[in-house]
This record gives sequence, C-alpha cells and structure tokens, in this order.
Amino acid sequence: MPGKAVGGGMGSPRIARSGLRSPRGWLFLAFLGVWLYLASQLLRLYPARVAQVLVLPVSEMRELLALSAGLGQLLFFGGLVAALWRANLAAGVSNAGIRGLAFGVAGVGILGLFEFALFLDWLGAAVNPMALFAQSPVLDTGVIAGTALAFAGLASLVVGFAQSTDLFGRRERAVAQRAAQQEESG
Repeated sequence: MPGKAVGGGMGSPRIARSGLRSPRGWLFLAFLGVWLYLASQLLRLYPARVAQVLVLPVSEMRELLALSAGLGQLLFFGGLVAALWRANLAAGVSNAGIRGLAFGVAGVGILGLFEFALFLDWLGAAVNPMALFAQSPVLDTGVIAGTALAFAGLASLVVGFAQSTDLFGRRERAVAQRAAQQEESG
C-alpha cells in the first residue's frame, strides 16, 4: 500500500495510507449489529409471548434471544473497530490508534469467545470444553470485560484519529494566530 509520511509535531511520525476505500461495509455491519441487539433485547422483555408465537419452549427462546443479542454486540463492536481502524489508516496511524486496535480486537475476541461458548451450550454438544464459560457468573464477567475492552478500544481509536488529523492542534494554532493578529492590529 502506498503511504506518505505525515508530520507528527512532537509525537511520532505517522504514515498515511492512500487509496483506501471508505469503511461503509464495516459501518453497515455495525448498523446491523445495533438493530439485531436492540430487537433481541426488546424481545427478551416478552419471552413467553415470543415463544408462543414461534412455538418454542420459553427456556429455549431465552437462549436464542441471548445468542442473537450477543451476535449483535459482536457485529456492532467488530464493525466499529474495523471502520475506525480503516479511518486511522487513511489519516495516518498514531500510537493511540494502534493501542485502540489492540484493545478493540481484545474486546471483540473476548465477546466472541463467550458467544461461541453460549452457542456450544445451546447446541448441547456432548463434549463441550467451553461449558464453564456459558455459566452465568463467568459469562457475565466475560461479557462485561469484553464490552469494557471494546469501548476502551473505540475511545482510543477516536483519540488516535483526532491526533492523526490534527483535530485539536488546528484549533490551538488558529487561536494563537488570531491573538497574534489582534496584537499586531491593536
């Protein structure tokens, strides 16, 4: 991939990638994830009625809705992390962007691990080496940790993007230039 060096001021130099397509596909994936998560959570409010409509036992309906909500989380966080990473690559990767990618991938990976454990548990596999992960206290802890890491990754990716585009430096320079112009004219 062709790239050009981007000045980093006091920070480390960054390499901007040219020719990258916009992350529309990843954002669409995140959009689908949000709606899947929202629909699953809303349907979880009425598991008996949903189970009656779909002619399934209530316990199995709860498991299916938990699986679909977890899949929605995976799609949402995975899509946003990938889209923001693509934006960071286009603008010039900073240290915060790289750290954000690491946290984001770790969070999505943990969520994926626990979603896979829930899926194996739902299938009722005879040999399920991940059965411990599907138990409530461990599952809740894993989902909380994965969500926290994914949010930390997203925050760091946004900070990295702001640094790469010099979002805050431009304003500081503009204020300093206005102050210097006012001193000269006044």
